[in-house]
Amino acid sequence: MPQGVLVQVQSRVPNKIVDRLVYYFIFTLIYLLIPLIVAVLVAMNKNVSMEHLLTTPKSEVFSPDYRFKQIALLRRDLGLKDGNLSTYGESLPLQPDDTTIGIEIEMSWMQAFPDLAKDWQDSEIRPGQFDRRSPEFKQFNASYNSHDKALRPILETIQDVIPKVGYDAYWEFSFLPSKHIGVTLAELKTLYDAHVLRDGEAYATHMTVAGIDNDRDAFAFLCGLELSGGSNPARIKTAIESKKGSWARKGTGGLLQRRPDELMGDDTTGYEFRTLVARSSQQMESLLLTAQQLGSLVAHDPDGWRTYRSYIEDRLKSEGLALAAWQRPTLDSASWLKYANLLSSAQTMGQPGSPAASSR
Repeated sequence: MPQGVLVQVQSRVPNKIVDRLVYYFIFTLIYLLIPLIVAVLVAMNKNVSMEHLLTTPKSEVFSPDYRFKQIALLRRDLGLKDGNLSTYGESLPLQPDDTTIGIEIEMSWMQAFPDLAKDWQDSEIRPGQFDRRSPEFKQFNASYNSHDKALRPILETIQDVIPKVGYDAYWEFSFLPSKHIGVTLAELKTLYDAHVLRDGEAYATHMTVAGIDNDRDAFAFLCGLELSGGSNPARIKTAIESKKGSWARKGTGGLLQRRPDELMGDDTTGYEFRTLVARSSQQMESLLLTAQQLGSLVAHDPDGWRTYRSYIEDRLKSEGLALAAWQRPTLDSASWLKYANLLSSAQTMGQPGSPAASSR
């Protein structure tokens, strides 16, 4: 073999070894990174914002005094009057062991930017359906970015007190849980006073209530909230035709049982109710009071709770519905439409589903 060829062959052998080592290194790196990436994505969508715990100490989450002070500072930063927020607590019934309640409110881009949304509300096509190179999409995108640039600093200021968790909507307000619903109401009022949320607009809302430990009680609890004005027919119907992102995406029958590690504080049982709506701070005050009263029945008055649960069950039976998990709305639209009609008639006749109603 000529000397030149021998040198070339010898030089290729180390190169192949290096190439193989590089290949194995890259493969191993990717293999190790995939679980880490998945873990980060899961953590980003948990109910509790890990980032927010850096600004609100975990030990202070259930301190009304601390939370009210944080709200007062937020209102100052937003240019709002204090409004003597502590009166929310003074006017509400409160026991040391009241039920832990947390809420999430989703705001779509159409709700965040109503003047931009008006051009699309009656349109059969949505901006995302346009080709990104089309003049229509470019015009929409420029207007969207302009609106987002104006609103985002306000939302990021709010985020220090009411964290943003999840990506199901333009913005998700994840209120930290509290045993004092006056704290949640003060935070809600701040959003309405800042005109971030608007009266009359129906925002998709989830409520997590601790202390409930079985599906039967959870279904009765949710029906009570819905019949008390916590939902409406339109909200129930969204899951019938929705292909993604509806309240039926997780859980069964509009509720989802939460694990102990998903709850803050000392609570070990709880359910997330996913079919609710927020329409105003006044409506949410009524809904939170109902949740507090029902939670008190579950925790302290088993006989009273069973009476109320029977009341809810009878109302459902009168419409041919069972106090149980119905099939998904896309599979059993008849039951859900029937229930939507029950909500409509309850609102028209002013029949609440609050605990007091069970004694009528």
